[in-house]
Amino acid sequence: MNPSEELMLLLELNGFDITKFKLKKQLEYEKTGNMELYKYKKFQDLIVSHYQYEPDDDIFHRNPLTYRSSWPAEATSIDQFFVKHPDLQREMTLQEFLLMDTFDPIHRESILYDILDGWVEEYREMSIRQMENLKEMISRFPKKNKKYKKASKIFFLFAVLMAVLGMMLMVSPDSLKSPFLGFITPFIEYYEELLIQYWWMALIANFGILLFVLFAVSNNFFSRYMRDIRSEKSKHAIKTFDKWDQDMKDARLKQAGYLEDYVERVIKKPQKSVLELSKLEEPEIWLQRLKDYVQMIERKYDIMTKYYKTFRRALRWMYVFAVLAYVAFIGLGILMQMGWLSV
Repeated sequence: MNPSEELMLLLELNGFDITKFKLKKQLEYEKTGNMELYKYKKFQDLIVSHYQYEPDDDIFHRNPLTYRSSWPAEATSIDQFFVKHPDLQREMTLQEFLLMDTFDPIHRESILYDILDGWVEEYREMSIRQMENLKEMISRFPKKNKKYKKASKIFFLFAVLMAVLGMMLMVSPDSLKSPFLGFITPFIEYYEELLIQYWWMALIANFGILLFVLFAVSNNFFSRYMRDIRSEKSKHAIKTFDKWDQDMKDARLKQAGYLEDYVERVIKKPQKSVLELSKLEEPEIWLQRLKDYVQMIERKYDIMTKYYKTFRRALRWMYVFAVLAYVAFIGLGILMQMGWLSV
């Protein structure tokens, strides 16, 4: 166990609620292929199952309904998988069972339904529990947190205004001259002249403009990033998740239809026992898509909480230096105009 797992295990044993951590680790542990994880509600049971689990490369003893395209290429049909049943004397592949002449068609159909129903029920229970866990993970993300605030709109608008005014002064100073504000025209002409005469004044102005632009862009990105994370908690996001849940249920019904047709076919013609696994993969694809969705939210939230202070500090200093650059530009101009600074 790593230190974080040991710590959380101790916290759980002492009565603390670590559900969020448990759900996060369960999602991580499921990548090993352990199909027993969904059964455990406590972290202590989950972690025991995880560390006792030994990955088995023999995929043909797994539940074929968990098939993914990443499995070895030799796994192509459901009849390649091994089955067990009280009426069978030994473990055998589904194909071997279907070709046995020991059972009459009715008995063979009954056994086949028992086998398929076992796979379907196991996968249904597992997927439903996993869906519940995924939905709970989303519900446990805080909607609002006083500690993590979005960047100020006022500072953003001020930065945009300052950047625009600075660029207009640099590129088209005449556009700043207005007959309604005639008293500022001399100042504009004076600073326009300074920009032409002194390269370092232009450098200071450009530096301030650049910082204000960077601040505005970064501020907007930061606000959108936080809004996107919070939107995952909105009713719209929950409805989206529910829609995907319904899509997965529809995929399971479609999968059940394939299995029903399969039974009817192989009972009549046992030698035609092939059923491509790719036809049964859709529910697992939906489940993985939902897992990726939740992990994406978790990853974004972790990044926000980890780098929130650093990013806010960077924004703050960017803004301060931008303001100082503008103050220096204006102040130096005033000093030179009053004769207190000669260059």
